[in-house]
Amino acid sequence: MQGTTSVIKAVATWLLALMLTIAAAVVVVYFVNAKVYGPEHQVTSYFHALQDGDGERALGLLAAKVPAANAALLDDEALKSSASDLEILEIGEPRSAGDDRVDIQVRYTLGGEESQSTFRLQRTEKQWLFFDQWSFVPSTLPTVRVTAANQQEATVNGVRVALPEETTTFAAFYPARVEVSYTSEFFAAPAESGILSSPQDTVDLVLATEATEALRTAVDAKVRDFLAGCTSAQDRLAPPGCPFFHFTDNRVQVPIVWEITEYPEVNIRPVSGNWVLSPLSGKARVTATQTDLFSGVKSPLEVEKDFSFAAQLSVGSSEVSVTPLID
Repeated sequence: MQGTTSVIKAVATWLLALMLTIAAAVVVVYFVNAKVYGPEHQVTSYFHALQDGDGERALGLLAAKVPAANAALLDDEALKSSASDLEILEIGEPRSAGDDRVDIQVRYTLGGEESQSTFRLQRTEKQWLFFDQWSFVPSTLPTVRVTAANQQEATVNGVRVALPEETTTFAAFYPARVEVSYTSEFFAAPAESGILSSPQDTVDLVLATEATEALRTAVDAKVRDFLAGCTSAQDRLAPPGCPFFHFTDNRVQVPIVWEITEYPEVNIRPVSGNWVLSPLSGKARVTATQTDLFSGVKSPLEVEKDFSFAAQLSVGSSEVSVTPLID
């Protein structure tokens, strides 16, 4: 009888241990399934791919369709830059969206601003009989439209890219901060930026490119050189190929001297995809001695004349030419 009791106790102890083991295993499976194989893990992996600039891994995780657009923002430094200041504040708990789908909301700061994105994932299958497999519900990547009326390239997230059209569309991951700018010796556009937080977003960035001070200085020097050639053509009331002249019925004696009293202001503006000079206007003064043909009286000639002329502007990568157009 005593032996039977010992066996029963041993069996009970064994059964209790087995039940505790099974319970522990269930708990472990539950937490592993939730934390390691749960949908939050996929979202975290996706964010890490963005921050690493790994576009291939990010696209594989997101399972998104890439629109017909420039892909410069989808990999390497341009992608890494888009998430360089991304800081995750909270990855929310999964919320049921029906049909084995969940929505996960992520709060973060990007570009110094707090924002949020919602990702939809679906349960696809089981792994090792116990663990759920989750995948992003396929979507289409958002886009950024960059408009630059008078240039063929720009810097997007630190990467130099071609702009073959007046408006060029770029595909991008989300969340992302996209910044576009342009800087060269002769032209520059201040940075414009926008944030993408969902597949439905489209950001329009317009580059307001202007001539740099270096270009205005170079053009001004060319204009002054041209006018200097006109004022050095002494003893002419109408220097050939120049924008100013003076007619009189009196006899004018040499020397006849022209000088510029007000130089034209250089204004460079975009027109139909080209950079043009606005009409150049200034003042010139002519001085000489004149004789009245009727009375023979001599008197000083000093007249200030307004002048205006157009000029054709040509800007290369390192050279500038200005061609005056004189009627």
